[in-house]
Amino acid sequence: MHVHRVHVGFGDCDPAGIVYFPRFFHFFHEAMETWFDEVLELPYAEMIRGRGLGFPAVHTEADFAIPCAFGDEIAVEQRVVGLGRTSIRFAYRVRTFGDSDAPVRLTGATVSVVMDLDPQRPTFRRPVELPADLRARIEPLVVPPG
Repeated sequence: MHVHRVHVGFGDCDPAGIVYFPRFFHFFHEAMETWFDEVLELPYAEMIRGRGLGFPAVHTEADFAIPCAFGDEIAVEQRVVGLGRTSIRFAYRVRTFGDSDAPVRLTGATVSVVMDLDPQRPTFRRPVELPADLRARIEPLVVPPG
């Protein structure tokens, strides 16, 4: 499991003072970026700029249970729960940071595809197969959903 720490800022909240729900999809993406950097040790920026590979979300979902508010420190817990030929499925749980016994505030999932970002290649902006070196780093990390 990869844990991405988020300090909920004023700009993350709606007029009711709780995190505006689309912000969680941004937090999920931030968790994925830091997962590349910290777990895979393949900087996300290098994947984009150096290798010309992107990982856009093609499906995302969330179920909300307990609101998060301005000033909260939350942990976005990320797991890889599926690996396809051209896709990676991530599952997320959000809780209070530093308290693994805290109740889950929300759960979510994202399916990202591997997309070619190089306009010089015939597969530009199309799904491409997950590179073998990346697959080899991710496969040992896949856990069953749930």
